[in-house]
Amino acid sequence: MKRILSLILALAMILSLAAVASADVTYPVEGNPTVTWWHPLRAPSYQSTHDDNIVWKQIEENTGIDIQWIHPASGTESEQLNLMIVSGDLPDIIQIDGYLETAGGSVAYVDDGVFLDLTDYLQEYAPDYVAAMTASDLAYAMATTPDGRVTHFSQMKQTAPQYSRETLRVDIQEEIGWGDKLPVTIDDYTKLFADLKEHGYWGWAPTSTGLQTHFMYAYNISNSFFLREDGSVAFGPYTEEYKDYITQMHKWYEAGYLYPDFTGSITRSALFDSKEVGLLITPSDIAYGAAKLAGYEIYIVNYPRLYEGQQYRFETTTWDAVPADGIRTVVTASCKDIPNAIKLLNFGYTEEGALLYNWGIEGVTYTVDADGKKTYTDLILNNDTIPASDGQYIFKLHFGPKLAEPDVSCNPGTIGDPKALYFRELYSDDETVDSTGIIFATLTAEQSTARAEYMVDIDTYYKQMVLQFILGQTDIESNWDNYMATMKSMGIEEAIAITQEAVDVFNAKEIPTDWVSASK
Repeated sequence: MKRILSLILALAMILSLAAVASADVTYPVEGNPTVTWWHPLRAPSYQSTHDDNIVWKQIEENTGIDIQWIHPASGTESEQLNLMIVSGDLPDIIQIDGYLETAGGSVAYVDDGVFLDLTDYLQEYAPDYVAAMTASDLAYAMATTPDGRVTHFSQMKQTAPQYSRETLRVDIQEEIGWGDKLPVTIDDYTKLFADLKEHGYWGWAPTSTGLQTHFMYAYNISNSFFLREDGSVAFGPYTEEYKDYITQMHKWYEAGYLYPDFTGSITRSALFDSKEVGLLITPSDIAYGAAKLAGYEIYIVNYPRLYEGQQYRFETTTWDAVPADGIRTVVTASCKDIPNAIKLLNFGYTEEGALLYNWGIEGVTYTVDADGKKTYTDLILNNDTIPASDGQYIFKLHFGPKLAEPDVSCNPGTIGDPKALYFRELYSDDETVDSTGIIFATLTAEQSTARAEYMVDIDTYYKQMVLQFILGQTDIESNWDNYMATMKSMGIEEAIAITQEAVDVFNAKEIPTDWVSASK
């Protein structure tokens, strides 16, 4: 909890820097300009246009910029976006998010003259975004291309504390004699699964690929590229530790601990709700919400380890505010008013704009008490018509070009129930957890293309083999050397080398001194 409070204070400091940085950008802007913005609807069942959204209306009023919205039909976003780009008839701003996935990301479209290179415009028209993206070395490195350019606005957010955890049912744990005892090590899980089986339960339904990251991390590997302790890149399924992992998974399968149809199309949460499996890996606040609805209680368990006290190097969330949730906004090269389009996007990183995006409108969507504590109103938390999961896109803007507050601060689904918040914050002060094994670097378009030439066949091969190993269709011991040799012959070491190049460039990035001074 102390760590969370310190990070909220850090966020406040970033916002104060933004307040200073925005001295040259004042709102509302002059002239009542208009920009066009292609933006998918986030709650299409309840709102058909952002023209009806009270928060977007307030943003238009506060910035002095009129927004003409273009909304693709729900379910056709990727198709419509690609067709629009091919047509060449582009709006000023596009909310690309995860709808435009290509080698090299938005930078590829900048190089092709479709999107605008924002780098030289930011200090003048988006100083608050500069302040957010230069608040830490990690934020800057993640928000820029390998060659130091900025090609889109990223939602900046502290994503920690982690949301995905191991979940157990209190009633089942009591039935099998464990009470409030929780598993810690892989050996503990083996004992737990054995006791679950003895009482008629499957232990757990792994992912359909058999590659369950939480358990892989205990073996100090991931299911893809990762960093060794010395900073070198490795590929999880091309390590000796991977052999240990799949050997354990095979033992659990042979013992009857794994749900037998885990490779098929199943709903794991439904198996947990119906008491067919005893363990579920899912976001803790979602697990709590489902349990509350179904009428049972849960335990949230810390990450599994090989031994108690083991350093867990694969925390995928960050305590720095960094590009998060895949929320990306671009200005097109066709933009008719570049300064005001960028100023509009900059607004979400100002103190005023971030408050509006994150909380909505004071007195309508939230209140503030004498101590300054903000609380959502029933318009969001207890709306008889619109559930909070959709209301967070209608009465506030949960995603967008903004400096986002962490979920434990302003996500209504998390803070709306003290028990949900408790589960989300549980284990957040674990000092044996870090992110030193995670690769945050991105590849250039050329690197992505070169690595993909190897990985297409490699992915197919190792994903086929992992199931054969776990299910016992192929013996691990007698076929391991051939498996590793095949991976090598397919070019995995070349793919690792390409990734290492990207990591080295990422690690060498330094925030430009003129950017630092401009954001202070």
